[in-house]
Amino acid sequence: MCDDCECCDCFDPHSRFACGFCIGLAIIAAVAVIVVLVVGYGHAAQPRFDVEDASLARFALATTSPATTVSYNLTLTLAVRNPNWAMGATFRSLEADYLFDGQRFDRVDVAAPDYVLPARKTAVFRIASGADAVSVMLGSAGVKAYRRQSEKGVFDVEAALSGQVKYQLHSTWCRLEARCPLKLQLAGQDAAAVVFQKTTCELLRSSQRGC
Repeated sequence: MCDDCECCDCFDPHSRFACGFCIGLAIIAAVAVIVVLVVGYGHAAQPRFDVEDASLARFALATTSPATTVSYNLTLTLAVRNPNWAMGATFRSLEADYLFDGQRFDRVDVAAPDYVLPARKTAVFRIASGADAVSVMLGSAGVKAYRRQSEKGVFDVEAALSGQVKYQLHSTWCRLEARCPLKLQLAGQDAAAVVFQKTTCELLRSSQRGC
């Protein structure tokens, strides 16, 4: 029996060792859990975008005054990867602007609103779009670039991605911006076929706090 002594003094040496060992394991486990939570949920890595394939069936420019218009048909296969190993990503919006010579000629939706991409997963979106006459603000330099590229049948088109994403356990909606430069051969050209090369999009760093 104990007489006004500390509790651990009541145990024999073996019991005190076992008690200390268990407490030490509990502390290590608690620290490990905290580290996992901080590493897994504290910082979010931005999604990665790759254009797996793209084809251009039509790309014609009309310069009748006063407007310049483009008629086109473009199909794009976009892979979106969530590299976070613990956090799912919810996209409030994800869109692609198609640009020629730096000027937008159309905008298309990539993912439906509130699309959820689980951790460590990749989603593949196939986007087909086209129009008979969409306005584009091309200057004389842009028209010359079109004519020059038209002779070769290969066009430099850019897909500019934009949207908003929020990560699991985070409260901030983060802006996303990425640039995907594409070199597209017009279908049906007599020139030797140009095999599309997979393109990794350049992700622009967000200046938002917490993103």
